[in-house]
Amino acid sequence: LMPQPCQYGWGRCVITVQLTEEELAVAGEGHKYFLLFSGSTQRHLTSTQRSSHDTLQALCPAHDCCEAVLVTLCSISRGVLPIPEDCAGHVTPLAENRFCFVQDLAFDMAQFLVRYILLTIIWALLLDECHIPLRECERLDESLALALHHLVLPPGWSLLGSKQLGPQETLLHFSARRGLLQVTQFLLQQPGAKEAVRLVNRQGHTPAAVAALKGHDCLHQLLIRQVEWLFEYSLLNLWSFYLFFTELLLN
Repeated sequence: LMPQPCQYGWGRCVITVQLTEEELAVAGEGHKYFLLFSGSTQRHLTSTQRSSHDTLQALCPAHDCCEAVLVTLCSISRGVLPIPEDCAGHVTPLAENRFCFVQDLAFDMAQFLVRYILLTIIWALLLDECHIPLRECERLDESLALALHHLVLPPGWSLLGSKQLGPQETLLHFSARRGLLQVTQFLLQQPGAKEAVRLVNRQGHTPAAVAALKGHDCLHQLLIRQVEWLFEYSLLNLWSFYLFFTELLLN
């Protein structure tokens, strides 16, 4: 299996499997191959594509922790099975190998953002003092957004971190300050986004204002459009409410 290792969290990398003559002989023609990843708490099944006579490629699955897992290469015959329920006899394990998922900083960072949201705001303000190069910010944006998409949010989780709507820093302020466009797009779909996008911090700035102050024009426009959409949506709800009661009174 190549390459090794792979970052856990979302996987993403393309794995190449080199078949031996024995494996080719056992499987024969007209067979499909797949990989079974068996970890301590998760198992993943992924299909493969043949890139040459003796080479397979597969997309590495996401995993929940860094560890060595057992990967089993299996083949399955094509065509209609005599008895649909009897597929076990048509699956042939061909080989086993160890595969390592290693630590991924972006995934760890995403977990920290979600689990310790109040501490995150303090950490985000400290990070604001660091001058991160533009290219590194773009990489952070892509990797962090991808990691966040693969996280399971805790029950009742909200961008606000609390039910108080007073001036406070939120994750939207953090992403706006750093120019993290993809992260912001993800956050706008999460619980508490409707309130957080209009919430000011202790300096009196909304996330859109923070983005404008930092010169992140695309991000500023995205946040402005979101605020405008929420305003129009509120007006539409009020109008529907008005029409409903008007009709009720007339009847």
